[in-house]
Amino acid sequence: MNKKRIFNIIIIIIGLFFIIKKFYKSAEYSNVKRINKIYYSGEYDKAKSELELHLQEYPKSSEIWAYLGLINLELNDTIGAEKAYLKGLELDSKNDKAIVGLGVVERMKGNYKKARNYYKKAIELNPKNPDPYSSLLVLEIKNENYQKAVELGEKARGMKLTDTRPGILGNLVVAYHLNNEIDKRDNILAELEKMKYKDIEYIKMVISGLVDINDFI
Repeated sequence: MNKKRIFNIIIIIIGLFFIIKKFYKSAEYSNVKRINKIYYSGEYDKAKSELELHLQEYPKSSEIWAYLGLINLELNDTIGAEKAYLKGLELDSKNDKAIVGLGVVERMKGNYKKARNYYKKAIELNPKNPDPYSSLLVLEIKNENYQKAVELGEKARGMKLTDTRPGILGNLVVAYHLNNEIDKRDNILAELEKMKYKDIEYIKMVISGLVDINDFI
């Protein structure tokens, strides 16, 4: 076999490798998009089952492990969430979503200092991710530092990702309420009404005093 023919075969093999790689990436994206629809419909148990099946095929996807952590939080499974987030971080030490998730887990345990450290680390890695700012907002509410909570919420809101993260607006509504910025509170509450935000009734109960703020966040 001459050198030219060997070279051509190598080029073909390399080309096939990238085509196959692109195909699998496309298939993975399509499947995640399908699971997203299940998640956003509120069928968290089904979304979790589908995601676990997906992970059997793509076990080294740090992003998907972080996604599983999020769904476990929705199902109030903090142990499962922590395991999933830690796996995501093991696969990618710069996965800011997994780091924020671990912060949420620590906050739910009452470990506020650890939670804050996770959020700050996430901001260092990706200052354009609104989630750690909104999560810090929650800690500031717990510290009764409502003006700071508003500032963090407005920063998170300004990142234009609230269509997929309405919880950011939900947190900001509570911050506005506690900081006595009633007009701003009501304007965002109206936005959440249009978005059919799943936790809007809880927010209204917080505003009316029927639910203690610490029970909500």
